[in-house]
Amino acid sequence: MPDTRPEDLIRQLRSLAENFADVHHLTLRTGLLDDADILMPLIARIRTTQSLTNKAITLTLATGDSTIGSTAAGRSAIEHLTGAARQGNDAGGHLLAGIPAATALHRTPRNAPQPPRTPRTSTHHLALRRHLSAATNLLQDTPVICLDAAALITATLATPNKAAAPGEVLPQLTDPQRAAFRLISQGVVRIRQPEGRPPFLVTSVPAPTVTATVAALERKKLVTRDTSTSLDEGQELILTPAGQRALPALVLPTAAASRATPAPAPPRRRTR
Repeated sequence: MPDTRPEDLIRQLRSLAENFADVHHLTLRTGLLDDADILMPLIARIRTTQSLTNKAITLTLATGDSTIGSTAAGRSAIEHLTGAARQGNDAGGHLLAGIPAATALHRTPRNAPQPPRTPRTSTHHLALRRHLSAATNLLQDTPVICLDAAALITATLATPNKAAAPGEVLPQLTDPQRAAFRLISQGVVRIRQPEGRPPFLVTSVPAPTVTATVAALERKKLVTRDTSTSLDEGQELILTPAGQRALPALVLPTAAASRATPAPAPPRRRTR
């Protein structure tokens, strides 16, 4: 059981998110399955996916045992982690099912006689692609779910320590801005702008965050850039003092609800 201090839970959740993102990145590289430099690391990471799921479950139990386990944020964090563990377990099942095909591809000599169909449509390729596609879809959101749980715990720690300035009004955020704000609170978003090129974001997880969303948070004085490095190298996005004060109010009430799936629109009647 890991240490149940909130700071340690946050650190381990960030590490878990990066590990899940690493596996997700490898599952995307299906066009290079003939390359042993891609295939063998993939097989190795497949075998560790179950350990990542076990770590998510362990962190879920640790959060429940921590001082924040009885809070609304702690319960929401546990709900997030349970979802991450479930998706990681399902993805791991697909990846484990793909190991025989991946191993067969690696062991096939490059100078072996070609099958009637091209290697890209061989039985092993098709089986591996099917399992990888399912695992990729499951792993796409898992790193962000882990970081959302970390943001919930971070916001809980900020609650008693950060008082709003007199007359300070909480800014209104769209759902994409709120999601980006949670990611930035965990230090996983950087902005880069090589000379002569427009700025772009670099994230350590597969998160659909765009520069316009970050620019809106900067205009609202919630986010700033760490200028200790150049834009060419990449500058980490961090919360301003106003952003740190707003963190509990912007994260705690809506973090769980923001992941709800909207109800489908009623079917339109066809008029003649």
